[in-house]
Amino acid sequence: MYKKFFVSFLIIALFNLLFGCYHFKSVTVPEYEKVEYQEEKPDEIYVKTKDAEWFHFTNSQFHIANDTLYGIGSKLLDNSQKVENIKIALSNIESMGVEDMNYVTTGLVWFIAVGSAIVSILAIWWIFFTEKEISP
Repeated sequence: MYKKFFVSFLIIALFNLLFGCYHFKSVTVPEYEKVEYQEEKPDEIYVKTKDAEWFHFTNSQFHIANDTLYGIGSKLLDNSQKVENIKIALSNIESMGVEDMNYVTTGLVWFIAVGSAIVSILAIWWIFFTEKEISP
């Protein structure tokens, strides 16, 4: 019984991973600094420096102090190597970006998927489990 619940949860998590609609939103450094100290701080950010280097910080392992971004993350475009103790001056940051989930599109995809499943189940039930009269 518990296996069914666990497998159901895994299937839903997989659907959310595959069909969750995310979008990338660029923010300026002053916009990010406003969010940094609020409850809605993003769990991950992408940073592009003026030297054309890309960094990816996850699991909130980054923070801004004074005029520098500190963190533990990955340096992209170099086989995603993990880099610790990254220090990037805010004046050297060209752009920052955060990934947000688009709840409207994701909800619509889920509504269509669940509706299709319900219609399919009802059609199978009607085809196989209802008595039909066959007249000559």
